[in-house]
Formats: sequence, C-alpha cells, structure tokens
Amino acid sequence: MDTVKQIIDKFNLISKKSLGQNFILDENITDKIVRTSDVKNHIVLEIGPGPGCLTRSLIKAGVKNIIAVEKDLKCVKIINYQKKLFLNKVILIEGDFLKDHIFKKIVREFKKNKKKVVVFSNLPYKTAIPILAKIFRNRNYFQKLILMFQKEQAERIMAKNNTKSYGRISVTSQWLCNIKKKMHLSPNYFFPKPKIDSSILEFKFKKKIKKVDNENLLSDLIKKCFSQRRKTIKNNLKKTINFSDEVFLNCGINSKKRPEELDFIDFINLSNFLSKHKKKL
Repeated sequence: MDTVKQIIDKFNLISKKSLGQNFILDENITDKIVRTSDVKNHIVLEIGPGPGCLTRSLIKAGVKNIIAVEKDLKCVKIINYQKKLFLNKVILIEGDFLKDHIFKKIVREFKKNKKKVVVFSNLPYKTAIPILAKIFRNRNYFQKLILMFQKEQAERIMAKNNTKSYGRISVTSQWLCNIKKKMHLSPNYFFPKPKIDSSILEFKFKKKIKKVDNENLLSDLIKKCFSQRRKTIKNNLKKTINFSDEVFLNCGINSKKRPEELDFIDFINLSNFLSKHKKKL
C-alpha cells in the first residue's frame, strides 16, 4: 500500500488554510501518539482524519471501529481509497463536525454501540476550541479525549487562575475534566510546517462534577466576565444585571476581583445563585 506521502502526491492534496489543516505524514509519529492511550477494542471518533496517517495508526493499535468525520472532499476520497488498509473498520461521515445535522449522523453511529466513545484527533487549529466546546456540551457520549492543539491553545486549556493564559476554555475544561499533557510536537512533524509547536492533551471526564443548575447560564456568565479581562467581575456584569455586593457576598466572591482571579467553583456558585433567584444575563 502507498505511503501517506505517496497518496498525498497521487491526489494532489494541498493543505487549506481556511480549514486550519496541518497534516502528519510520518506513521512512526502517529504510532507514538496512539501509544499515549489504550484504544484497543474501543470505538474511536476521529475528527478531521485528513489523509489518514493517524487513522492508520489507530487501526494498527486494534480499535474496534473508527467514526471519521471529514469535510474536505479530497480527504474524503483519500480515506475511501484506503478502505482495504483500514480493514473496513472506518465509518466515514462527510461534513463539518460543528454542524448540528452532521453531529446527529455521528450520534446515530454512537447509539449502535453501548460503550462510550474515545475521541482521538489532530484537530484543525482554527476550529479546535469550538470543537472541544461542542464535545463538552455532548459529553455523555464520550469516555475520554486525546486531542492535539496548538501549544498556545493547550496552555489556555490547562492554565490555572491568576495566570495570563487563564480564560473561558480553562474554566470549562477544568470543571469537567482531569487534563494531562501527553506529548509535545515540533513544527517539523507537520506538512505544511506551522509556525508554532503543538501539544497533545488527554482529557478524562470526572466521575463527579460540581452541579450546575443551568449550563447555558454558566456559559453566558463566563463569556461576559471574560469579555473585558482587566475589569472587575462587578463592572463586567453590571450592564446586564443590577448586582449588589450582597450577591457576591452570598457566593463568597470579592466583587473587586478580576475574572482571572476566580476558579471554576466561583463561577458555578455565582451561576447557581443567579439561576436560583431567576436572574438573567
């Protein structure tokens, strides 16, 4: 069977900046990535398989099936071209993972199996954070995630409060998951070479999470609080709600703090208080 590089040449595959594509062509590297987590006999969701280098490594690792979601038509043809190599274990869904009608197709595949799915993906850089957020919103389908991000994105996800990188995605990620950095990848491993290093993170969903009464309210609250990072929590929220200092006191929060000074528990306490008292943002 052709190497991934030979297939790329055969199909004249060109990375599309609009899709944030950066392909890995070396199976030794993708084999190493796959070895960071046990996937044998698991159902795997791969978002954006591209020319299929990571897909090949997942097949070699003994996955039960791969649900692959790809929006690039040329990559769809390349995945179909390798069906025999993939041992008919790849269920290919053509389209954008972020579109609801595509996600419904994916869910139909999930429901054919009783076990939760492992997500293993070299995410497109431009849509990596929105994809992660969608996975979080639909977390009941997933067991764990092994995802590749730009180094900067990975740092934001893992950032602790009181640091410059701490933000909206840090709060949500750390509320729901235990996160570990598994690998660092230099630009040399990619085609074309990105200008920044990449990191592979493993997300394991917590068995017990702090209860949130209204997740949409929590999401809106976090968004508004971080809309102007240098302002205090009270100043960021006062345009939408008539907050008294008593509201913050009831939640054990100093209203003069900036959003980066609060941890995810603070945001949840505030969100639950607003939900309980029927306040809207």
